[in-house]
Amino acid sequence: MIRSTKSQLEEFKESFIWKDLVDEIKTLGKLAQIEYDLVGESRIDDDGHRIVPNSSETLIHLGDIKGRRKAVQYFLNLPDVLLNMVKEKENDAERDRTD
Repeated sequence: MIRSTKSQLEEFKESFIWKDLVDEIKTLGKLAQIEYDLVGESRIDDDGHRIVPNSSETLIHLGDIKGRRKAVQYFLNLPDVLLNMVKEKENDAERDRTD
């Protein structure tokens, strides 16, 4: 159930709050890309031990990163998803009135 109106969602998309959130979300996406680029390389853990990932660790890690990148895209599109839901609800209400 969407409680926001179409105009509230459109206003939110133009707000500084949303723009700040978008900047932060995009930063998370960029960090995930950097991490993706580094997967498979050996690294040093917090105790100074070298970690050489095996294939299962690498695949699990890549899946984790892929999930985070998909979440970033979903969150960036969330206002539009909500707007579409409101528009569909309006269309459904209009159809019900004409039937």
